[in-house]
Amino acid sequence: MTREQQGVVLFLASLLVFFFFLTSHSSPPSLPVRFVAAGDFSLKKSGEGEFLVEVDGSVNRRGVYPVARGESILDAIEKAGGIKDKISLPPEILQTKIEKSCRLNVLPEGNEKGRITVEPLAPQKLPVLSIPININTASLEELNTLPGIGPKIAQAIIDYREQGEKFTSPEDLLRVSGIGPKKLAAIRTHITVP
Repeated sequence: MTREQQGVVLFLASLLVFFFFLTSHSSPPSLPVRFVAAGDFSLKKSGEGEFLVEVDGSVNRRGVYPVARGESILDAIEKAGGIKDKISLPPEILQTKIEKSCRLNVLPEGNEKGRITVEPLAPQKLPVLSIPININTASLEELNTLPGIGPKIAQAIIDYREQGEKFTSPEDLLRVSGIGPKKLAAIRTHITVP
């Protein structure tokens, strides 16, 4: 094969790869969980604003949705496109108000009846979704997701709280052994003190 023929083959191969790239990414991939873009919501401190709720199970559009304080489980399910199957859910559960970011799972139980489980969001999802962690109530696992905070310092934060001390500002973390100004600066945007 001559150099000229090699050049033509290389050009055609490049063109084929480019064409494949354009056609394979023309429609977004379908994901089991749809995350809302960061610009579609804003989290506010001091109990105002919106929470993020992951809606899963027998709904039309599984995903993560912003829910305002005072909205109900039914509102979150409606944002997820409603219930997918013919499932009857208890009205008292549907009217329950959402007080913090959480995961709702709509589960069928047979005979067209269903149930909803409400659980905290997985700690590893909190930083991905830019949800600040409440240092007054966070679990060891949640604190462990903060940058530069390992199990030892996370336990020191919990021990500090268990002594009856409550964090009133992020700077109060400086009283915890192992947290200095640099570490506080690294985690400041990832924490909240209501």
